[in-house]
This record gives sequence, structure tokens and C-alpha cells, in this order.
Amino acid sequence: MSETQVSVIIVTYNSEAVIGDCVRPLSRQDGIELIVLDNASADSTLAVLAEAAPDAVIVRNEENVGFARGVNRAARHAQGRAILLLNPDARVSPRDVLALAAIFDGSPDVGIVAPTLSQPAGRLEIREGGRRPDAVSVFNHFSGLSRLSHKHPRFEGLYLLHTHDFATRELDWVSGACMMVRKQTWDELGGLTERWFMYAEDLEFCLRTHQHGMRIVMSAEQTGTHAVGGSTGATASRRPNPAWVINLYDLYKWKMARNRVQSVAWKGFVVAGLLSRSVAFYVRSLGAPERSELWRSESHKFLWYSRSLLTQSSRIGEAAP
Repeated sequence: MSETQVSVIIVTYNSEAVIGDCVRPLSRQDGIELIVLDNASADSTLAVLAEAAPDAVIVRNEENVGFARGVNRAARHAQGRAILLLNPDARVSPRDVLALAAIFDGSPDVGIVAPTLSQPAGRLEIREGGRRPDAVSVFNHFSGLSRLSHKHPRFEGLYLLHTHDFATRELDWVSGACMMVRKQTWDELGGLTERWFMYAEDLEFCLRTHQHGMRIVMSAEQTGTHAVGGSTGATASRRPNPAWVINLYDLYKWKMARNRVQSVAWKGFVVAGLLSRSVAFYVRSLGAPERSELWRSESHKFLWYSRSLLTQSSRIGEAAP
């Protein structure tokens, strides 16, 4: 067995439906170790894992401590020169895992690399990375101006779009669904913030990586897939979880807003954008009877997100939500 190049860290919670396909291609691969932290799953996640990847290091929690705390605990076992955070519902080949790690060898100022991810369902138009979540980028994203970003980068938003040609490039952040971090950078920054149970910790880590003088790169040559929501067991029957937008707002207030005016403006841009999407999906449901249930579900989801964000305090400071 060769020296460990990459420690792949996966946090599971009732992930029996997806974990097998995630770990099976990476099991028993030279240069790759698998570390799986299970957050007290009540299903057969561990049994599926034992069959699909018997070589994996399994760390068990007695309770569900969330994503960041789980990752940080698992990372203490990492032996590789790089750490790959991988969601149970994400897929990446061992060849691309090692190719991502090789980018660090030729670029000492790169602290984070990620593959270009696609969503199997094909409905999402966004890439899992983009610009820092300041007022300009969220306005560009939620107003639709980011659709003009292929003409001028000033219109780039919080997320880049799949509809535009893409080459390997430097970004402000990439998703923790499949994010590789130089181990030295990870150790120097102390891992993920544990401010939130789940969501936004990857973006906050990317902001700190930039402040640390390191670059973040999304590679067009290495690819993967991410079934968004598969890790959390999201279903149409469950009320959507607004934590992603609440925590994103908290991150903005905590790390970026200089005054309350900026905080209020940011919230206003995002609430308006979420409401406009709710209306757009509702209108779409009226014109497509065969898919009306799907589009109305999407409309209700974005309405719930906007209401949840609207109730958040605009006061800037240190207190977590």
C-alpha cells in the first residue's frame, strides 16, 4: 500500500440510501483513506458501509452533533497530505481525487481545490461555488443579473451558473459537498467553525482561507456529482429547512457587514429575490398542469425561506442564531 495522499472524510446520518455508492469506488484505493463519522444513525448506514468499504475507519458519535463538529472530529484521524470533505450523496472517482491533490504539488499558494459538480436531476442551474456573499453578489444572484456574467464578471453572483462555459478558475468559495483542503492549511486554520449545526461552515472556512493568503480553485478537468438534499433526507413531504439562508445571513452579519444599514440591505435583497422565485414557480405551475404539484412545492419552499429570513434580527455582532 502506498503512502496516504488523501484522507476522505464523510459525515453520515441515516445515509443508508446513498453511502454505498459514495464509498464503494474509493474503497481499497492506493493513496486514499476513508474516514466516516456516523452521527448516531438509526438506519442501516453502518451495515451498508461495512459491506461497501470494509477498509474505512469508522468513528461513531452517540448523538447527532452536526456537520462541522463531525468533520472536525474525523479530521483528527487523517493521515493524508490533503483532506477531502465529501457528502454521502456526492460521487467522485479515485482518479479525480488524486488528480485534485496533485494540484497542490504544483501550486503552493492553493489551499482549497474542488471538482466541477453536476446534479443528477439536472434541475439546478448553479455551480457549487462562486463569489463571496456580499450585497452585490447576492443581488446579482437573486435579481437574475448573474445571467449576464458571461458578458462581464461584474455580474457574477453568489453562485456561478451551469449555463455558461467554464474553465478551471479561482473562486471565493466552493461547496463542502466535495472540497479538498491542503492538510497544512486545515491545521493552521483549525478546521471548520462549529458556530452552526449545518450549512455555511464551508463558506466561512473559504473566507478564512483567503484571509490566510491562500487561493481557492475549482477545476474543470476533475468532475463529480452531487444529489443535492440526499445527505439530509430532504423530501417533498417535509417542511424545507431554511438554515442555509439563515446561517448565510448570520455569516454576513458576523464577518462582513460594517453597519446595520448594510445588514438590512442584504436581507432585503435576499428576501425580495426569494419572493420573486416563489411567484415565478407559482406562475409556472399554472401553465403546466402535469407538473403543477412540483412547481407549487417549489413556490411554497421559497416562500418559507423568505419568511424565515425576514424574522431574523438585522443587528450585527457575534451572537449566533
